Amino acid sequence: MKRLLLASCAALLTTGAVAQDFPVRIEPVTMIPYLQGRVVVPPSPLKYQNIFVGGVDTVQTAEGPTLAKQWHDYIGYAADPTGMSLGYAIVNHEMIEANDKVGDGGGMTMFKLGKKADGTIEVLEQTLSDGRKGKFFNVDFKNTVGETGMNCGGISWNGRVWTAEEWYQTTNKMINADGKGFRDTSDFEIGKMVPSGFPGLDGKKIKRYENLNWMVEIDPVNAKGVRKQYNWSRQGFESGVVMSDQKTVYLFEDGDAGKSLLTKFVAEQPNDFTKGKLYFYKQNAGDYTGIWVEVPNDPVANWNIMVAPHAWAKTQGITGFTRLEWGQLNVNDGKIYITETGNDKPGARYAAAMTEGWTLPKHTYDRAAAQGTTIDNAAYWDYYGRVLVFDPADNSVKSYIEGGPFLTDAQSVPGQYPEKHLSNPDGIGFLYVNGKTFMVIEEDLNGVSMGRMPNTGMRGTNCEAWLLDMSKEPTIENLYRLAISPYGSEITGFASFDDGNTVLINSQHPDNAA
Repeated sequence: MKRLLLASCAALLTTGAVAQDFPVRIEPVTMIPYLQGRVVVPPSPLKYQNIFVGGVDTVQTAEGPTLAKQWHDYIGYAADPTGMSLGYAIVNHEMIEANDKVGDGGGMTMFKLGKKADGTIEVLEQTLSDGRKGKFFNVDFKNTVGETGMNCGGISWNGRVWTAEEWYQTTNKMINADGKGFRDTSDFEIGKMVPSGFPGLDGKKIKRYENLNWMVEIDPVNAKGVRKQYNWSRQGFESGVVMSDQKTVYLFEDGDAGKSLLTKFVAEQPNDFTKGKLYFYKQNAGDYTGIWVEVPNDPVANWNIMVAPHAWAKTQGITGFTRLEWGQLNVNDGKIYITETGNDKPGARYAAAMTEGWTLPKHTYDRAAAQGTTIDNAAYWDYYGRVLVFDPADNSVKSYIEGGPFLTDAQSVPGQYPEKHLSNPDGIGFLYVNGKTFMVIEEDLNGVSMGRMPNTGMRGTNCEAWLLDMSKEPTIENLYRLAISPYGSEITGFASFDDGNTVLINSQHPDNAA
């Protein structure tokens, strides 16, 4: 039975680091921790504590207290400008439900974190500008910009936070979910509760589902919605990155295989993302480099394109990826690393996408050639996914580290299972410790076959968080295991705090049946 969600805090102690790649020794893990009903951290100075549990902890809403929503995913983070605390954590809830107090659809929870003298994390009491008091606060969408369908990934940058919705909605029937999702399926009026930020749109009535799947900016300090980015187009967004010029934003879509968009927005003025130009990525045939194709994005004049951008994209031969998840900038090399989670047997989907006009990236052709097949053949497989690297200097997209190794089910029995196996990367981040850079990769398994789980007869998953020393070759062998999530869950939500030794992660929808 799936019921608990929890955020874990790993204290990365940086003392005693002599002749080691990572500042503390992380011991190898045997098969024993798999299939346990708790977070497992390898034996080492790493420590963890539970911070927030969905369905257990109480949140404050505009209509009074209620239990927090569940299925924790992305963790947004905004530093405390006063320096009196660690800052504000904002947890996305991917679970869709009807809720009178929190609002129908998804949700987010905000809380402020401090650190005690002994190094443990504490959630601080607050009083918000709207009078709400307590420790945990629901982010108010329903009284501001309108509810979100569900909340998965997002963007945290310079004290600002956006939330994303990957599950693309195309009808009111879908979002109603037989009364368990959005109960109100009447038309939504943009700007009715708060100005949209796009004056020409205020007063426009749209179908209820059309107000979902936008990147949504929130106020992380006061826990309320600010605006939906109607000028970034409506996609199954997973995350994004804001660059140091304070104008350029890269966005990543977890959409259909062969139809997931890589997007760029360039603002006219720094810090103002309501005006600017939008682009979709199109890779050059037979090459890793590509170009950015400008998308008409005036929310008033080009509403039909903004509300259904894929129909326009395929007419331009835009490159479709296979479920882009999170992306993160490595500040030391200026490149953006993006998880592409994969799809077991995407050949038929690729064939359909190319027939419609989409193009496919070169690394997909490379993989098919290595398998002795073609990308549109039913034999082509992509069980494990990968991490991509995008270089803004030449607009190239390449595979950085492939998941794996390839295993059949017969090879996946515990006695033969490898010490390390990377499957379906989802979350990603970077740690900068003692002058070194480490990539953090979090898994969300697409299945249990072909070595993604040990072949034990169990049907659920354990997902793992990995560290990669960026000074080493990007190989499975060079990964360090950071944590294993409870049975039935995915591991996600990576957020690093500026004190240098604290990160937050989520264990989403664990299953106590283990």
